[in-house]
Formats: sequence, C-alpha cells, structure tokens
Amino acid sequence: MRIALCDSDAAASSITKRIIYEYASIHNIELVVSEYRSGRELVSEWEKYPLVILDYLSEDINGLETAHLLRAKGGMCGIIFLSADTGFILDSFKVRPYRFLLKPLSRESLFQVLDDFFTAASISSPLFIKDGGDTFCLRTGDIFYIEADNKNCLVNLRDGSIRCHKTMAKVYNALPKSCFSKINRAYIVNLKHIAAYSSDTVKLHNGERLHMSRNYSKSFQAEYRAFLRPMEL
Repeated sequence: MRIALCDSDAAASSITKRIIYEYASIHNIELVVSEYRSGRELVSEWEKYPLVILDYLSEDINGLETAHLLRAKGGMCGIIFLSADTGFILDSFKVRPYRFLLKPLSRESLFQVLDDFFTAASISSPLFIKDGGDTFCLRTGDIFYIEADNKNCLVNLRDGSIRCHKTMAKVYNALPKSCFSKINRAYIVNLKHIAAYSSDTVKLHNGERLHMSRNYSKSFQAEYRAFLRPMEL
C-alpha cells in the first residue's frame, strides 16, 4: 500500500507521516508514505497511489488544482484534503474527496479516516482467473467491465482483457455488488471507473463507451447514485 502526502509545510508533513506509520504499526499494515512538496510532481506519478493526502498549499499549484488534475487523468485514488483553510470545501466536492480534515491534525481524526478507508478498500478483493494454462490474480477494483462471450466472458482491464472460461453470471457472483452494475445483457461495469453516462451510453475512464439497454437504465442509475452518495454534496 502506497500513500502520497503533498504538503508545502515540511514539519506538518512529518507529523502526518508519523501518525500514518503509527497507525500502520498498530494494525499490522505494510505501507509506504511518499512526501511531495509539488502538486505537479505528484500528478506525474499518480498511478502509484490508491490514497492521496493533499494540503491546500503546495509549492506550485494548490491542493484543489492538484486534485482536479488527478481526476482529469482518470485517477480514482481516495483523496483526503488536509488544511486549516475551509474556504474551498464546497469546491472540493467537484473532485469527489474521500474526507476533509482540519489542521492542526489530530491523531484520532486521522486514525478514524484511515479506519474507514481500509474498511472500504477491502471491497477491492483478490480475484483469481484462469485463462488456458495461466492463472491471473487481479484486484476486483482493477476490472473496468465484464463482457459476455457465449458460455465464457472477457474480463476487461484498463489496457487489455483476460478470457475467463466461466459465464459472466458466475464471475458477477464473485464480485462486490456495491461496485458493479449490469447495464445490458452483455456488460457489467465497475462503477468506480465510470467517467460519464447518458440514457443509452456509459463512458469509462479509459475512453471506452458501452451501450446501456433501456431495461437496465433505471436500476443502473439507482445503483450508481448509491455508490456515489458518500461523495455527493
């Protein structure tokens, strides 16, 4: 587990980092915290981190601008804003932050947020898929969508796919239902990778567009809203 911490205040960043490592030690979690002073430098390495902690102030662009760039690149990382400035809280909802913590940071508040994050992260569980003589171990969170292919299915990732010799229904039963939704008879999408949708199309963060059947539109919208509810204003 890798966590990025972007804060222009080196002393404050050191305290935050110490609290995170204390939490990891107590809960026996292996993680690495990387510190950044530059938001642009962090954005250039965004794919490394499932969790990013951003102070509003950094050496070049502010934390909100950094978060916008992360989302524009398709970054689905959890974003925790950490700042003494509360003036941008409403604007921050546009980048779907996981939490907002006030400085000076308390050990208890960060511990609670990390508890919540790691509980939610457990949803992205390991999934083993056999393709011929090979067995692939994926995180369910890495799946963009599943596509039916007769009695088999294709498990589609950001840049490729894996053929699975099981039906789409059987694979779907192994996935966390809170994160996946059926949009027609042939497609099941990962809700965390949706960039936009219309009445008949779902656009994913890798640029692919999938057809959504009218029969599934209502259930999809309800499931997607339930998935986003903690991040809505």
